[in-house]
Amino acid sequence: MEIKLNVYKNKHEIEKTYVADTFRLWFGTIEDFAQAINLDGMKTGSDEEIIGLALKAISGSMETIKDLLKDVFDGLTDDELKKTDVSEIVSVIVEIVKYTFTTLGKGVSRKN
Repeated sequence: MEIKLNVYKNKHEIEKTYVADTFRLWFGTIEDFAQAINLDGMKTGSDEEIIGLALKAISGSMETIKDLLKDVFDGLTDDELKKTDVSEIVSVIVEIVKYTFTTLGKGVSRKN
């Protein structure tokens, strides 16, 4: 799975693009993120539901979201995050949630 996050020079010009094909998420980051996004409240797992949860998390847990994004995109800085598009961040979070559930599901099925 490939996910991308653009850093913009101005409203129309991309300065840099971070790409992650695979990534390793630290348990502590996921633990904080799961609390911020309230995954316990998820019912359907639809993109729309994840987007709603992600928007709430962004507004209430900015440091957790920054840590998550920096875990995924090696070298990403706080200054660069200031120049990213919020809609792209939400899309990245949706992909990360899907990836996490898929990965965790594979791990559980392998153990059984």
